[in-house]
Amino acid sequence: MAELRPFKGIRYNQEISGDLSKNICPPFDSISPSLQKNLYEISNYNTVRLELGLRGLDSDPYFSAAETQKTWMREGILTQDDSPSIYVTEEEFSYNNKTIKRRGFICALKVEDYTSRIVIPHEKTRDLWVEDRYKLMEVAKSNYSPLLCLYKDDSRETIANLVKSISGKNPYIDIEPDDLQKIKVWRVTDFGTISLICEKFKDSKIYIADGHHRYEAGLRYISNARSTREIRFNESINYRMIQLISMSEPGLITRSYHRYIKLNKNEIENYSKKILSDKNTFNYEDSLNILNYENVEKYYRFICDDKDFDSISFGIILKQGNKLKTLIYSHSDISKNNNDYTFLHEKYFQENLGLIKEENILFETDLNEIINLLNREENLIILLMRPIPMDNFLSAVDSGYRLPPKVTNFLPKPPAGLVFQTLEGDI
Repeated sequence: MAELRPFKGIRYNQEISGDLSKNICPPFDSISPSLQKNLYEISNYNTVRLELGLRGLDSDPYFSAAETQKTWMREGILTQDDSPSIYVTEEEFSYNNKTIKRRGFICALKVEDYTSRIVIPHEKTRDLWVEDRYKLMEVAKSNYSPLLCLYKDDSRETIANLVKSISGKNPYIDIEPDDLQKIKVWRVTDFGTISLICEKFKDSKIYIADGHHRYEAGLRYISNARSTREIRFNESINYRMIQLISMSEPGLITRSYHRYIKLNKNEIENYSKKILSDKNTFNYEDSLNILNYENVEKYYRFICDDKDFDSISFGIILKQGNKLKTLIYSHSDISKNNNDYTFLHEKYFQENLGLIKEENILFETDLNEIINLLNREENLIILLMRPIPMDNFLSAVDSGYRLPPKVTNFLPKPPAGLVFQTLEGDI
């Protein structure tokens, strides 16, 4: 069912670009404004200049990305592989004081409509973000970051074992970037090995773990191209670069995706009254009058310590002017497909914050950025969320149910910059 292909990747020529660890970056939706600024300063060749042009600095960030890539190709900073390849990856990172290694591979996946049930989503998307990624693809004719996708291996773990055997050789990339996972990459060009891997997926489904907006941008891109000309089967435009990880591979860890809403003075007063009148809301006993990482993390850990995922629980921070109020929402609800995020978007926002539009709900993963928000903004509602458990995620994926946007924040996400995919020419 799923069609995988090798592709001629575009990669950094480190003899000219310098240390690759300075030139990769997180995918676009994991880059805060402060991180974006730092990445621009770290290296003149950091992938952030392609993946997420600096809004306000470039008059047209999409055109800037396209022109920057052309310049880098012309100057030899980037070079394209001479034969189709897949790229085996090994990522090493620490979590809860444990060192974890996660293996997978980067390849090209034929983009299929969701109705075919070959590529399986689990999150809803927002059109504005899909349009942003579509515009980048349309202008730059490239993909800079692979989607994170999952697959179910056979009982003998055939693919995972093959990937493991490849990773026993000498990698062509072996880097330890600051604030990202350690990464090793092996380029595989052997036709027999590639055919064996791709053939194993003929009866498989591909589950999107991270990258729904980028995938749907690919669907839109192909649809618009087909409206103007006939697309040949072998064209790169039909495919999307992904990183595939077995569901049985260690290190598939989900983290929290917090929510926040910016308000005016009257709105924060009205919503605060509604929130405080809810019988399921109670005060957090420790004050957050001092906004530092230690205090906010203590509050967050208190929320996460509740491991009863048959009930609903999340933290609420109300900021009115200079005043802070910290609360816990706790409610027993075991209805089908229910979890903190679905309850929040489909019930709590409607009943307690009925005038809040979905597009006004913003997202943040970093507690430091939450603190920056609280120091910078006057009227806010912040929802501190528990990470969704993997079994809840897999249940949603298998059932075909789609969670709200920005629920599964996987650690680690595949970075942008290890390899690029051009959308021009054949795959």
